[in-house]
Amino acid sequence: MPDPRDFTRSTRDRLYALSGNQCAFPGCGVTFFKVDTNTKLSNICHIEAANQGGERYNPDSNDEYRRSYENLILLCPNHHKETNDTEKYTVDVLKGMKRCHEAKFLNPTALRKHVSSLSTVINLMGDTFIENTFDGIVVAPDIEEKIHYNNVNVYRSLIDEYAQYNSRLNQLYNEIEKQGSVKKSVILQSIRSFYLKEKGNKNINDIRENADAIIESIKNKMWKTVEDSGKLSYGLPYDVIEINILIILVDAFMRCKILEEPRTL
Repeated sequence: MPDPRDFTRSTRDRLYALSGNQCAFPGCGVTFFKVDTNTKLSNICHIEAANQGGERYNPDSNDEYRRSYENLILLCPNHHKETNDTEKYTVDVLKGMKRCHEAKFLNPTALRKHVSSLSTVINLMGDTFIENTFDGIVVAPDIEEKIHYNNVNVYRSLIDEYAQYNSRLNQLYNEIEKQGSVKKSVILQSIRSFYLKEKGNKNINDIRENADAIIESIKNKMWKTVEDSGKLSYGLPYDVIEINILIILVDAFMRCKILEEPRTL
């Protein structure tokens, strides 16, 4: 069984990179200097506690999740202590804090230095995903209507921002299909499968209450496929990988693979 404090190197590197080596608490300017993978690990804090008796411990979770990127946040010692107030700093509050903090360090202009990075991430994901039954590609709906129907809040601005890369992604998908590859369909199939698993037996009201958390979970599953490829040594910066995953994720949202379609009344 994995130790809930035994973070993988890729998890540590991703957390520091996407957090800008800074405490995620709003208004805190503390910067961490991570000289190597064993430095400042005390700044890595669990959102749901690593062990029973800790703050926000979830007995229904498991150690694999407890040590995952999704459950970790960078905090300075003072704010680590402050967030021990579990009534004020719930799981949802800390996850929202993490999202907002990391969003500040995402700069799509970084793609200019890595022009082939989207193709690289597509290939990594396409090689790692397992092909399953394909249910066809639906024409992209009206984005604003779908965002409103599903009550997407946190990811609304990201969907608006990364939708502009849809034509570039489609161009790459078309080039891949011309080569006889099925990576496009495999990627979309797998993202759809992630969503259906997240959806489970939820009704539309449940989905609306959890839309951002569902998108977040799917994004982290996409990240795991990149990590599972064993090819992070390709040298792409973690923020560039994050941006490309968001491009693919937003495209899947537009293609009706994620969340529900507005009903025609």
